[in-house]
Amino acid sequence: MSAIGTRIRNGRIAGLLRNVHAEPIRQDAEPSDTNTPYWLLWSTGIVAFVLCIVAFVLWGVGGASTLFDMIVAFCT
Repeated sequence: MSAIGTRIRNGRIAGLLRNVHAEPIRQDAEPSDTNTPYWLLWSTGIVAFVLCIVAFVLWGVGGASTLFDMIVAFCT
């Protein structure tokens, strides 16, 4: 084993990690009764995916300068 591996295994960090214990999971915890708006998550993911596709198409058509010019125009 290398000197670095020995130092990590026997060092202060390793001692701290050996003393860390996970808390037990509570069995009496109740599930949340709130409704998660999955439609919001899906719509955000779809919009991000479409923006990525548009960016790749613009990159292929005009190169990186087209995207850079659009970002500069949008920010100014």
